[in-house]
Amino acid sequence: MINLPFAIHNCGKPATFRIEVYSHVVAESLDGVVYVCPAHPNTAGDAITAAGFTTATAPVTRDVERRCGFVHVFATGALATDDRHPRWCGRDGCDRRGEHRSRVSDVDTNRPEASIITVALVQTTHPAAGPMVVLSATGGMAYDRVVMSIGQARVLRYRLGGLIDAAGHDRA
Repeated sequence: MINLPFAIHNCGKPATFRIEVYSHVVAESLDGVVYVCPAHPNTAGDAITAAGFTTATAPVTRDVERRCGFVHVFATGALATDDRHPRWCGRDGCDRRGEHRSRVSDVDTNRPEASIITVALVQTTHPAAGPMVVLSATGGMAYDRVVMSIGQARVLRYRLGGLIDAAGHDRA
């Protein structure tokens, strides 16, 4: 049994819609697919989005037979339950490195910049360890990496917002 962060109706009628479940922990990730009958796409979609996920709904293809309430969870997605890894972990080489790592997100403005910046989550494999934010910058021949707590990252987010507002630029 899967312990999902949202409740889905399980009436058992033939499913006619599939709802793809995406998380945005670090980068957009397809985490699972929920199958529903004609009576439940709206309530299921509302429950999924209320839990912090986004959805994409499509009709079930003719060759797929699922019942309303069936959920397929992808093993590498944020819905997967694995006590050895945090939900955001990429689940690749953690034991070898001694740390969990999320997918890296590029800070990309779609125009040339002086440096390349990426951000990710890391956490040592020690059971008492908490997640940290890693900010990496590469420019020319230089490379720098800053590791900060979640609290520091939260404050940095607000400080950057204030600086952007002071500069007179939109947040978009």
